[in-house]
Amino acid sequence: MPRQRTSFAALLALAIFLPFPTLAQQPEITPALAKVIEAAKKEGKLLIRSTPASTLAGPEAQAAAQAGIKETYGVDIPIEWSPGMAYGPLAAQLFQEMQAGTPASTDVLALTPVQIVPYLEKGLFRTIDWRGTAPSLKPEMVEADGKALRVAMSLPNILYNVKEAPWVADIKTSADLLKPAYKHKFVTTPFLGGFDVLLADDVWGLEKTTAYIKQFAGQIGGFASCGSVDRVASGEIAAIALDCSGGWPNNIAYRGKNIVAAQLVDDIAELRYSYLTIPTHSAHPNAAILYSIYMASPAGQKKVMADYNGFDLGDYPESYARKFVADARAKGTKFIDVTVDWWKTHPNVDKQVVDLTKIVRP
Repeated sequence: MPRQRTSFAALLALAIFLPFPTLAQQPEITPALAKVIEAAKKEGKLLIRSTPASTLAGPEAQAAAQAGIKETYGVDIPIEWSPGMAYGPLAAQLFQEMQAGTPASTDVLALTPVQIVPYLEKGLFRTIDWRGTAPSLKPEMVEADGKALRVAMSLPNILYNVKEAPWVADIKTSADLLKPAYKHKFVTTPFLGGFDVLLADDVWGLEKTTAYIKQFAGQIGGFASCGSVDRVASGEIAAIALDCSGGWPNNIAYRGKNIVAAQLVDDIAELRYSYLTIPTHSAHPNAAILYSIYMASPAGQKKVMADYNGFDLGDYPESYARKFVADARAKGTKFIDVTVDWWKTHPNVDKQVVDLTKIVRP
């Protein structure tokens, strides 16, 4: 009996000091958000076009988003997903649809600053009072005067097969990629993803970047698109330098399996963001707003962005991206923050990178 009383007392003390399990945080239903929810119900559906390797991923991610919106906001909006083109061509098509006066073929358009900036003054995007509708959104999530909402972050990196390319773990800087030992052991993207930012005068500049890419061209063993993680995982491709994402090891398909890994190159360290925009000619704009707010919420970041993109925004505690970036900074890595405003103030980069790609793809 004394032993039982001691055990019970210990358990009671433990229970007092342990926190109670927390319930899923429910959003504040502001009057503005209530109007969006009711209007979204009347619209009745949401059209999403994307490539499975993009920010919005594929049908599994959309099913997760639909379930999350229902659980969070109490409205079941069928999401009709269809495969789409890459960001640039899709934005161009949406712009043509707008000019022709036809409804948008996707209600939500996921883009990066590269594609957003050229259309900012052309009327392609709706201006949304994001924080008036969802006050919990952080101010920095809203860019381009309400035309773009941050939902994901990516870090250009070397994506590699852990078994086939263990040598990648030894690469720390861009100079390491030029070592003879690594010649033809990796591929790159045909558009030199991640290298474009180096062209900015306040980063490397045109002369230094061009000289580097001329040497780099002799090192590469071919090309692969961003999103070629399955080819890396299978061992068909040992490594991609640079891959666009950085989050594939945390993608639900590879998390904890030690198949693929991502290695930052310290002097090409960039925080690059993906945004959700809503076309002005969207047929279901309120459903699109509700979808976007959910994607930027803690639940959407965890259950959709982290699971299907690997990286989320890193704005919430226990975020994979938050820890990844914090660990890198603790080791001395300094990141370039590539926002919409950054791209607007570096207008020549997108033109110069086209010439740069001709060096590797003559």
